[in-house]
Amino acid sequence: MNIQLKGWKIKNMSFKIDDKPSKKRKKKEMFNLSIGHSFPEDNNREFGIGFIVNIKDEDFKIVLEMLFIFQVDQMIDESFKQSDFVKINAPAIAFPYVRSFISNLTLQAGFEPIILPSVNFVKLLGSN
Repeated sequence: MNIQLKGWKIKNMSFKIDDKPSKKRKKKEMFNLSIGHSFPEDNNREFGIGFIVNIKDEDFKIVLEMLFIFQVDQMIDESFKQSDFVKINAPAIAFPYVRSFISNLTLQAGFEPIILPSVNFVKLLGSN
């Protein structure tokens, strides 16, 4: 089965700056990641991987929802829906785009770029 990342888009985004002076605050960052997947009823050759990213920095807060669409050359069946590809490989393919977007967003907004950590999706799946 051939699988291809067809595209991605931002579904929702919030970037809020904390206007309080940061002189006495210590540098702190919080990063949370949620992952989900979807299978459109009207197209059995595509599926989606969604990420919700929450970042709390000393200067701002970001909430970002991104959707990645993958296309396959065969019909998607139940075994594929439960496969490691959907739960591990596809998120691992898409996540570098999330990391790059966050880094560029924070840099272009006038802050030091946030570089999200790498994620071990095999380990993440094992903890669920």
